[in-house]
Amino acid sequence: MSFDRILSPIIINGLEIKNRVARAAHGTSYGRGVISDDLIAYHEARAKGGVGLNILEATVVHPSSSNHTVNALDDSIIPGFAALGKACSQHGMRTFVQLWHGGHRWAPADGRAPISASDVPCPLGVTNTPQPMTLDQIEEITEAFADAAERVRKSGLDGIELHCGHGYLVHQFLCPLTNRREDQYGGSLENRMRFMHGILGAIRKRVGDDYPLGIRISDYNAPGGFSPEEAGEVVARVCQDKLVDYVSGSMGSPYSIASMLGCMDQPSGYMLSSAEPIVQRATVPTMVAGRFGTLDEGEQIIRAGLADMVSYVRALIADPDLVNKSVAGNAIHVRPCIGCNQGCVGGIRTPVQRMTCTVNPAVGFERSMDEALITPVETPRKVVIVGGGPAGMEAARLARISGHNVVLMEAQPTLGGAVNIAKRAPKLQAIHDITIWQEEEIFRLGVDVRLSTYAETEEVLAEQPDVVIIATGSLPRMDGLQAQRPERPIPGFHQPHVLSSWDLLLNSPDSYGKSAVVFDDIGHYEGIAAAEQLIAHGVAVTYVARHSSFSPTMDIILRTGPALRRLRKGKFDLIVSGRIVEIGRDSCTLGYLDGDEEWDVPADTVVFVSYNQAQADLWRALGGGSRAPKPYELHLIGDANAPRDLLMAIREGNMTGRIKEKAHA
Repeated sequence: MSFDRILSPIIINGLEIKNRVARAAHGTSYGRGVISDDLIAYHEARAKGGVGLNILEATVVHPSSSNHTVNALDDSIIPGFAALGKACSQHGMRTFVQLWHGGHRWAPADGRAPISASDVPCPLGVTNTPQPMTLDQIEEITEAFADAAERVRKSGLDGIELHCGHGYLVHQFLCPLTNRREDQYGGSLENRMRFMHGILGAIRKRVGDDYPLGIRISDYNAPGGFSPEEAGEVVARVCQDKLVDYVSGSMGSPYSIASMLGCMDQPSGYMLSSAEPIVQRATVPTMVAGRFGTLDEGEQIIRAGLADMVSYVRALIADPDLVNKSVAGNAIHVRPCIGCNQGCVGGIRTPVQRMTCTVNPAVGFERSMDEALITPVETPRKVVIVGGGPAGMEAARLARISGHNVVLMEAQPTLGGAVNIAKRAPKLQAIHDITIWQEEEIFRLGVDVRLSTYAETEEVLAEQPDVVIIATGSLPRMDGLQAQRPERPIPGFHQPHVLSSWDLLLNSPDSYGKSAVVFDDIGHYEGIAAAEQLIAHGVAVTYVARHSSFSPTMDIILRTGPALRRLRKGKFDLIVSGRIVEIGRDSCTLGYLDGDEEWDVPADTVVFVSYNQAQADLWRALGGGSRAPKPYELHLIGDANAPRDLLMAIREGNMTGRIKEKAHA
């Protein structure tokens, strides 16, 4: 498909944007309130990659709300805005700033109560009950938005976006679920949009009629909430009043937070059911988002008349060069986003408190890790890598980019490692996209790949390596020990119907029986995948979670809600803070971790999801862990180092593969 539409320029209030590839605002936490060098480098990399329009992340306008993003509370932000604009504009990318107030979703940093339209608390439970805003506060916040907008224009940046969606303050006024006011700001749609209307008017008065101003708006995606049709009516009215120059349509709120950041279980364009009724009422240029990953997909959206611009956020996190590669006819070389949310969402919502990326370890570290900075060595070294999973392939790819001669040995007849098993589970097929890409890249770069090669010490040493990287992965630890009850193996554990998740996905569904117990000792996606595989084949599942909630690691990255909805379509019982007491021939005795109560459930199959065991024997045989001198560098990476997750496997492969020339004595 040609890209005639998506690569054509578009005009927003007199401002020409070189193409219709956009990046909706998204938090990174790189600045922690300011425009940091890391934040500039992150956005500049996407500017170099060919993006037309960039919306800077949620920018705080008033101290009554705090975030880990950017603060535009005073004029000290202006030089940072200017530096970001200069870095990006030299590559032809336009940058707008999204002005934001979190309302009851984000309380002030000093511990004061949050403010909102009414005293309706946020369903995420992250703040206290909010204080309904007084008329004076409404006026103060309105002025704060206008002040911030003026700072954006003074900095030389290209435009402004007012965030009117996703359950933040302006959205809280628009939605009848959160706006219970009885004054001129509540009740009818006209009243509920009065706050938004006043902010837009104040911004327009401050920055002038010739400066681009748009909105991002979504439905609430909740019963009784702000509907797509009502959002569309709001759009029609602000367009009629000539208050906006573009509209970005989206989906979701805190009542349906997973819909705001759909994972690999959602298809490309999944937000259109909400966004299309919103943007179709606009008489100005429009934008939509929703897991778009290729320029082909965006081209189809524009040709179909569904929007004028298409946002690619996670796709451009994964590969900042998506546009340039596609235009050059190299779309196959675009590193794919797999929709796992593990680095982008998880990085911010975990103690890391910084956006990362599972498939692209350079994200947020472009100043030091951008692959364009790698200079091939003058004297190549011989690098032998054992293990062709995600860690081993990533190490091979980086070592080859660095100019070394690379041999990759893999015992199996195919590359991909444990991902080849994981991809068999329902809703996990997309995880395979990254290993397909890695495989294609290492062959393209000229790595010597040797499949069906079980390498031992002799085979490695026969290559006379300068560097050896062991990436032999891990195996399920089927010893029957539960993490919180490790005093003895589960009685009855070593029976043929007790399986690992690997066994389950590799076995014929005909062997599953009619009932199963899935014991989840980890709280990651593996247990969910096992349960969904069983449910998909009509098996009744009792899910026993060691933790006090269902899959807590996945809850952080917004994957548990959608998974539970799918699982409950079958016969599914959930037990938290649970343990297996004993395994019988066709039943399990279960109990709670904190009590003596026990009961039996039917179980033709028992799936034991526990921590894996690293396969590091070859590393030790080659001298790993020994201080004795060796004629080669020796590295242990990925699950062979310590069983963790895909993000860490790829990151360690990437870091280890950046091999320098050997230092001369």
